[in-house]
Amino acid sequence: MLKEHDVVALTDDLPAEGLRRGDVGAIVHCYANGEAFEVEFVDEQARDHCVISVPAKQLMRLNLLSLSA
Repeated sequence: MLKEHDVVALTDDLPAEGLRRGDVGAIVHCYANGEAFEVEFVDEQARDHCVISVPAKQLMRLNLLSLSA
C-alpha cells in the first residue's frame, strides 16, 4: 500500500503533464481509500517539475536503499 512520502515511479505516460513512464516523484498527499495520490515530480536536476493527482494504478513504489555507510 502506498503512503505519504513514498518515492514512486509512473507506470504510464502522462503527456498533458509532460511526464513519461518511469518518471520519479514523492507522494505528498493521500486521498481517501488510497485510490489516488498527490505526487510531486522532479526533473533530472532535482528541481520541481509539477505536483499532480495520480491514480494509484499508475504508480509503482520504489525501494530505495540508504546510501549512508
